[in-house]
Amino acid sequence: QVGEGTYALHVTKQGRIISELWLAIDSEQILLGVPQEVAGTLQAAMDQYLIMEDAEIEVAEPHSWFLAHGPKAAAVMAAAREAGAIAAKAQLGELATAIVVGTPQLGPKLGEALCNVKGAGLATAAGWERIRIERMLPRWNVDFRAKQYPQEACLEHLAVSFKKGCYVGQEAVFMLEKRGHVAKRLVRLELEGVDAPASGTLVTTPEGDKVGEVTSSIADDGKTWALALVRYKQTLSGTELRIAERPATVACLAVREGGACV
Repeated sequence: QVGEGTYALHVTKQGRIISELWLAIDSEQILLGVPQEVAGTLQAAMDQYLIMEDAEIEVAEPHSWFLAHGPKAAAVMAAAREAGAIAAKAQLGELATAIVVGTPQLGPKLGEALCNVKGAGLATAAGWERIRIERMLPRWNVDFRAKQYPQEACLEHLAVSFKKGCYVGQEAVFMLEKRGHVAKRLVRLELEGVDAPASGTLVTTPEGDKVGEVTSSIADDGKTWALALVRYKQTLSGTELRIAERPATVACLAVREGGACV
């Protein structure tokens, strides 16, 4: 509905990711926030589905996109609309979210207006990195990439609907969810020690068999967490692994069918 939005994926007929996107519905337009490098590709992919519809798809000049996560999301949304921006109510996992889109004309005034909301603040890069890794929110071109399946990045819990009507790639995504599984899957790992392992660091079994690699990590306040793409057999919560010979335990958040966590 107007005033609502969502985090989503655009996939191929085979169910493989083309891009992530944020969607905000306004009264006369639907805004899609996408990685700049795939904007042209997405426009071409979507144009072929416009046949009789009274609509146009265009790559607009860069807008200001803000995401407000947490209990102040509704207040930020109200402030954004008062400042002349488009705002939409959404959800990212368990985080209440406001999607705010401002025209180039609003400039830095929009950011100032949002940060003036009592209790709201602009996240630092390190602060958001901790939040997203602890809450298992994969990052585009870091933890997952184009051509992967949503289930490889554990995104079916964040960006896929299994109840809505037909969409391109639906059958492939649905069948993979209900009748099969991917070869590797993103998991969250809790590590011993206070040094964050680098992206690409090998993940092994206690016996030394390679099962995957780290995609991102954070060390803060005496805790070390990592996201890693590992073989499906090693995705059960509680599984003991090693990262550069350091003990690491799979400690994930989303429940996989069958009762195990992933």
